[in-house]
Amino acid sequence: MATASARREESGVLRSRLLPRLLGAERLEKLGTPHVLDFGRANADSLGYFSNHPCRLQVLDAAETLLPLAKRPRDADAPPAGVAEFDALFPELAGQRFDIVLLWDCINLLPVGDLPAFFRFLGEHLHDGCRGHGFILHKRTVEPRLRHFGICAEDTLKLIAEQPLTLHLHNRKAINEAMDPLAIEHAVLHGDGRQEFLFR
Repeated sequence: MATASARREESGVLRSRLLPRLLGAERLEKLGTPHVLDFGRANADSLGYFSNHPCRLQVLDAAETLLPLAKRPRDADAPPAGVAEFDALFPELAGQRFDIVLLWDCINLLPVGDLPAFFRFLGEHLHDGCRGHGFILHKRTVEPRLRHFGICAEDTLKLIAEQPLTLHLHNRKAINEAMDPLAIEHAVLHGDGRQEFLFR
């Protein structure tokens, strides 16, 4: 018999124990007018959620932007991506810093060799004390799919779209090494083999 949480995930609704630590009304109020960077796809649910709080929201469809980099042919001698490549991919972030970052599934688009430069690039756009959220696919338990979520409430996500896609599996150790000096502070394993995590 499927558990209640599994039935919710199958219906496209995901309950999160971690998001309230990031997006809870009390925390957002303490931040004043936080600058939020959403690497996902613009959608009515997330726009509606953030419109109820005094946030400045910037949405990037990072998957579309990162796919050409992720799919480029590489041989064993090919160098990994550098920070300058991510600067060129996201010129709209120049000179900006953020208090909250939502990565969703986008780090699984990149091979592990590109992750250190991606996180160095990201770190250049974070205020001190910034916290972020994302997912890591690290088990081949389901067909790899890139997912797009909307935020319905501080603890509820709704799947708005997904597409079969070749994703790179990353374990938590590799992510922690790639994102240093940022670090994962909390993680929860979901039934589909993804870890949901908070970092700072």
